[in-house]
Amino acid sequence: MYSIERDLAREGASPVAGVDEAGRGPLAGPVVAAAVVLDHRNTVTGLAHSKK
Repeated sequence: MYSIERDLAREGASPVAGVDEAGRGPLAGPVVAAAVVLDHRNTVTGLAHSKK
């Protein structure tokens, strides 16, 4: 799951943030968005895509 982030880090991009949103959209209800910066040298076990 970290392949894109690792490639960006190798190219010198730092930090790399992952973003996501949840909700029905601004016209239909509330939306929550978040951004997270993880250390590309240490992986998080059990991390998975929310749609799996």
